[in-house]
Amino acid sequence: MKLRNITVATAIFGAAVALAQTGVPSASGRVGPNPRSVVATNNASGLADNVRAQSALHLRVEEMGSTLTKMHGLLKQMQAKTAASTAKDPMAKANLEMWHLMLADLDKQYEQLRQASRTRDDVENRRAAMYKQAEAKAAAEAKMRGQAAVSAQSPAGEKSDSSAATPGAPETPAAQAPAPASPATAPN
Repeated sequence: MKLRNITVATAIFGAAVALAQTGVPSASGRVGPNPRSVVATNNASGLADNVRAQSALHLRVEEMGSTLTKMHGLLKQMQAKTAASTAKDPMAKANLEMWHLMLADLDKQYEQLRQASRTRDDVENRRAAMYKQAEAKAAAEAKMRGQAAVSAQSPAGEKSDSSAATPGAPETPAAQAPAPASPATAPN
């Protein structure tokens, strides 16, 4: 008798575990966890990190620009100093040429960095605008669903207060013109 009770209890327990793992609705009507469910979280920390990264990038671009300006000034001083000296040193000429090439390459990298920064700002602004547009659309849809729910709850013969109080709301065709009398209610 005990063996039979243990076997039945084990079978019931095994069936309950199998049903819980497959997500089949139980007697209470609930379904097991969805493996693809997504939990909405607050994105404030991600936005703050993005703002910090953008400000750091802008700061680096400004620092690089000021450094390049100083380097160009030093190159001009070196060229003036070399031109003032009467001796034509091939090493000094090669050194100036190397500095000129290096600054030309740094200028090119600086322009690429500035362009990348502008592009990133543009993409970020577009992304923010798209999110604002989506939020506005969702709010408008929620408002329309709320109005539809209110109008569905009100009696069919009465006009809902929310649509009557809304200024500039388009009137329904039934409200624009009186309905023609039906033959059953028309006087003979």
